[in-house]
Formats: sequence, structure tokens, C-alpha cells
Amino acid sequence: MAAGTCVNPQRTEEKTAFHIGNMAYRAMLEEVYTSPKPGLVDLYSSGSHKDMNVVSFERSAAALEPFFAAMALEGLKFSDTPRLLFDRIRRMGLSAEAVMYKATDGVNTHKGLIFHMGIISGAAGACIGTYGAVTLKRLMEMEQAMVRETLIKEVKEMREFTSNGEKNLHQYGTAGARGEAISGYSSVCRIALPTMEKGLREGRDWNRIKLETLFMLMSRVEDSNILARHNPTVLMEVQNTARDFLRAGGAYTNKCMLTLKRLDEDFIKKNISAGGCADLLALAIFMVELVKGPGKERSLWNSGSWRAGR
Repeated sequence: MAAGTCVNPQRTEEKTAFHIGNMAYRAMLEEVYTSPKPGLVDLYSSGSHKDMNVVSFERSAAALEPFFAAMALEGLKFSDTPRLLFDRIRRMGLSAEAVMYKATDGVNTHKGLIFHMGIISGAAGACIGTYGAVTLKRLMEMEQAMVRETLIKEVKEMREFTSNGEKNLHQYGTAGARGEAISGYSSVCRIALPTMEKGLREGRDWNRIKLETLFMLMSRVEDSNILARHNPTVLMEVQNTARDFLRAGGAYTNKCMLTLKRLDEDFIKKNISAGGCADLLALAIFMVELVKGPGKERSLWNSGSWRAGR
């Protein structure tokens, strides 16, 4: 550093938070642009959603970007009090929801992702505040310190069931978004990220990597959106369909695009939408970018981490 150079810590924090928010924004776009996704909004169709399209998702993502940046900034400021950080982020999430609905004329495009990405944005900021860097291990340790005790208590003491996820908990015993967070995002860490890493290591096409990841999630995750629209029987049928697709070669076969378009037609007729898995795909993309950091190859497992200020 040259003599006399002065770094403004506040400006440095804001720049770091802005970068995290921008990664969240781009991950939301990466998810909706992944095509074709049976029953989901993509570049080919609106899937099983009559009230939204790609433009709805673009408007929503743009409206939410500043909130994820602000949540990351909260993480930087409150890294030593993770439970308080989670409380502050949840309150910010309510404001983010209101702005989302305003941007989409009342359509729920990203409510689940506000919860997931808000947690991870805050955890990423807290990791940088505590360690100066984001690694997958530290990110998940921070996330657990933030949410685990609070959410376990909420699930045990829940008496009112208003959201789709809460109704699923009451009717089927599935914990939904809260369960993912309590588990340390096991579906992302154990299913999505290894699938992405394998595809990236093999040099696969990025769109196909995302499709392969989505179907890996669909084959194993208890998707709350499918349960809310239908029942466990339909969920099991979707999981089996996803497994059949993967056994036949998945997203890396020459004929997969035709298969996916046929599945899209079938899912639209049956009103099936694996929206929960789509949220986890977006979250996985976000986490890949967080751990990769600027100027690095997409890889979670090489020794790399993202350090603030690089």
C-alpha cells in the first residue's frame, strides 16, 4: 500500500455486501434461465404457472438484489451475534417480500428464496466479518449458528399453520424450508453441489449442468410445492420420473431436450411444479459463486475461498 493511502472501512464493507447481493441476483436469473425445466418457468414456457413468466422473475430478482446486499451487510456488522443476525435478517425479509409483490403485481416469485438466500447472504457477510473469507465449511457453520436453535424451537412449538410449508408440516410431517435450514442445507451440500462440481470438472455445458442438478434434487427432495399442490403420491411419481430421466443418461444425452419438453407438457397438464427444488438450484448456484469468488474457476473443492477486497 502506498504511503498515505487510507482505506474507508465502511465503504469496503458496503462494496463487499454489494458484491454478495449481486451474486444472489445473478443466481436467481441463472435459475430461471435454465431451460427447459418441466413445469417450471423458463425461456421456453411459463410451465404450470399461469400468473408468472421470465419477465416476472427478472423484475423480482432486480427488486430483491438490494435486500440481499443489505442482509450481507448485516452479517458483516453482527458476525459475533449470529442469532441476533438471523432475527434482523428475517425482519428485513418481510420488507423484501412486500417489495417483491409490488414488483410482480402480487405474484409470489421468490418468497422461498428470500428466506434461503437471506440466510446465506447474512452468513456470507458474517464469515467475511469473522474470518475475512468464505469457505463452504465456514458458511455452513455460520448458518447453523444463526438458525438451528431458533428454527428447531419454532417447528416444535408451531400451533398455527398458514403457509404452504407449514400446512405440509401439519399434514405430512415435512419441515420444508425450515427443515432445509435446520439440516445445514443438506440437499444443497450433499446433492446439488457435488452434482455441479462433477459437471464443471468434466467441462459440461453449464445449462445442462444446472438441469442435471435440478433432476438430482427432484429425485430425492420432498418438494414442498408439489406437496402443496397435490399429495405424497404425486411427489413420489415425480421423484420416480426424475430417477428414470437420470438413469437414462440425464441432461448429458443428445435426446434429453426432447425428453424434457415432453415432460414439460406432461407436468403442465398435471399442474406439477417442483418449485422447492428450483429454489434449491438457485441457492446452489449462489453458493458456488460465493465459494468460488471473483476471478476463480467454478470449483467448490479446490482450496479456494473468496476473500473480501480481492
